[in-house]
Amino acid sequence: MLNTKNYNLSGTKAETLLVLSEIGYNVPEVLYFTVEEWNANPDKLIQKTSSTFQGKLLAVRSSTKAEDTEDSSMAGAFESLLNIKKEKAAITEAVNTVVNSFDDDLSNQILIQPMVTNVAMSGVIMTHVLDDGSPYHVISYDDKTGLTDTVTSGSTINKTVYIYNGVDENDFDSPYLLAVVNLVRDLQNTFPNIPLDIEYAIDKDLITHLLQVRKITTIKSWKKNINSEVSSRMMYLKTYVSQLMQPRPYLFGERTLLGFMPDWNPAEMIGVVPHSLSMSLYRELITKSTWRIARERMGYRKMPNVDLMVSLFGRAYIDVRNSINSFLPDGLNETISEKLVNAYINRLDKNPYLHDKIEFEVVHTAYDFDFDKNFNARYPNLLSNEEFYEYKGLLRNLTKKAINNNYKSSINIALRNIDKLKSIQDSNGIKSESNSFSIADKINTLIDECIEFGTIPFSILARHGFIAEAILRSAVNNNAISEKRLKEFRSSIVTVAGEMSNDFHLVFNSKLNKTDFIKKYGHLRPSSYDILSPNYSNRKELFDGKARERIECDSKFILTEEEKKAINILLGEHSLDGITASDLFLYTEKAIVGREYGKFVFTKHLSSILEYIAEWGELNGFSREDMSNLKVNDVLNILFKPLTNDVKSFYQNRINKEKINFEIASSFKLSYLIRSVRDVHIVPMQRSSANFIGNKRIEAEIVVLTPYMDDIPQLENKIVCIEGADPGYDWIFTRNIAGLITKYGGANSHMAIRSAEYNLPAAIGCGEQSFERIIGAKQCLLNCKGKQLEPIFLE
Repeated sequence: MLNTKNYNLSGTKAETLLVLSEIGYNVPEVLYFTVEEWNANPDKLIQKTSSTFQGKLLAVRSSTKAEDTEDSSMAGAFESLLNIKKEKAAITEAVNTVVNSFDDDLSNQILIQPMVTNVAMSGVIMTHVLDDGSPYHVISYDDKTGLTDTVTSGSTINKTVYIYNGVDENDFDSPYLLAVVNLVRDLQNTFPNIPLDIEYAIDKDLITHLLQVRKITTIKSWKKNINSEVSSRMMYLKTYVSQLMQPRPYLFGERTLLGFMPDWNPAEMIGVVPHSLSMSLYRELITKSTWRIARERMGYRKMPNVDLMVSLFGRAYIDVRNSINSFLPDGLNETISEKLVNAYINRLDKNPYLHDKIEFEVVHTAYDFDFDKNFNARYPNLLSNEEFYEYKGLLRNLTKKAINNNYKSSINIALRNIDKLKSIQDSNGIKSESNSFSIADKINTLIDECIEFGTIPFSILARHGFIAEAILRSAVNNNAISEKRLKEFRSSIVTVAGEMSNDFHLVFNSKLNKTDFIKKYGHLRPSSYDILSPNYSNRKELFDGKARERIECDSKFILTEEEKKAINILLGEHSLDGITASDLFLYTEKAIVGREYGKFVFTKHLSSILEYIAEWGELNGFSREDMSNLKVNDVLNILFKPLTNDVKSFYQNRINKEKINFEIASSFKLSYLIRSVRDVHIVPMQRSSANFIGNKRIEAEIVVLTPYMDDIPQLENKIVCIEGADPGYDWIFTRNIAGLITKYGGANSHMAIRSAEYNLPAAIGCGEQSFERIIGAKQCLLNCKGKQLEPIFLE
């Protein structure tokens, strides 16, 4: 039974552990002595050590006065040695090694304990988030090696989970994590109101061993009231998620999942915690209705009026059930639809690592040459033969219709609409408006144009790109064409992004005027929806550095007769009547070129919207940062009704409120994939498998870039790290960089394509945990051939 008396953390590591042992905690037996005592009579202390610990390996640890103070933990500053044999020479060497790492204070202590054996899990717990104090227990652990120091030493890839401090015991499916939380709660009762840094080990009999407790020293920098701000919203968040998980009218599927990388991937496009303006623009232009209208025009089912994206107190998530429903072919039987949606959701639930690959690995969104094999492997006995053939037939017809090159095909209509938007842009430019009303009116018009002639056709083109990619991948799998030849085909395609690279080189070689370049490409910006990210027009450093040579294709890609024959046989075997190999590759090229061109054109309208919003703000005395904290409808509402009080104070109040909400959103810890209400409380840090580009192996210094940097550091021969695979970062390819790493992004993302074009080694979408480990180092190993991404810590 633990003594419930309150204690202070005022002693050394050894003294604290001895007190905890006396209270009743399961602490490995404690023996300690000072440097002065060791110097006076080492033989006596070695004999005492040998008699105290019978037949056990030892841990010889530091316990100095400089460690675990109010202002500094000095974690890792002094030596500690593990698995020391109980022999005089071994003990002497270990103690001397520890002492030699100390300062000259003879009262510093050496702590000796028996090693914990039969370890199932070990690690470190912070009772609050270290950087802001939000109310989560941060548990980093190793449940693989059986060692007790891998988390503190950083010697292996460990797991991290955030657990809300109000978590219910019924939320756990891991007895080890529950044991850890119970240990935390006991220690918080012993040391009330003291944020704690705890080291622990749990053996295979589920016995918890307490190895260290000290104060968290970053408390002075924590956000004020962050505990209450997060906790007060948690109940409402659980209720909202619970409601989303229920069956909904006109949607198939018993439940949903929420993820920030499926489908339209807000993590990559606007960030996990976007500012209000970014999220509201993304919703208006894409996730409110554009996403479903585009798919309906291609032959997918007609959807109810539901949003694709939801906001969990400022964090952007995709409703996976809504996404999956939108990929069902129109006319599909309701019983089949219900079975499919439930099966797709269950597969993602059981394989959460597929959260950024659902259109290739989870949901069958089109027909390809591997359809039968993949569907039956993933979903055996899900559908009857009759149901399977109905689903297959509808998807095949949708795919044939997509590839069809007639005037009224969805891909050709989309391209004509993009051309209309380009014509509108050519006839209009950004013109200063005289008052708030006229600026809002202009923004409203730009949004309407951007949706009808920009984001809807772009969404259609992007979907065609996915369909084409799936078919070509399956052609490779069926040996109709090699992966090498498919790579040559992709490299031969000239997109607007490739044209921009060529124009960059012309500028560097003084063959193109910088003004002409900016006129064409000046609207591009990293983080396309973010008003705080300067566009190319406003980046003075754009043409600094040295351009990296682009790998040019030797000639136009031409299918061999053997390839044509093999692909035509496949097309015939799969009843894709009237489509030839040449038709398929023409369609693929048109989809890829059209997708990049559509993105290029509609983002010019998006950039104009942002610049007009900045102008509106300047007219009313607000900075870009202020405006980032308003929603786009806050600006547009003045077209609907007059304000009844002072404009400045009215909007300033909204801005101040949104700034607070943004800070709170940043402190929320939510999983990359929310599968049930309990995932609101128990949040594993994302660990993804990166998409490696190329087959090179490099080691180089890293540089982290953000959209908001005014001064760009030297990038030549460095590995550049960015959060999203955003096309607005295309300028980095002019810096002769050594490699590229992104936190988010998939195999088909813009930066994956560009890296392949430049023969640049890259790891796209490595995930939160890997990315944080990499940017915490000075150098890293990027081994694309070996699928390896590792930090290199330099002393």
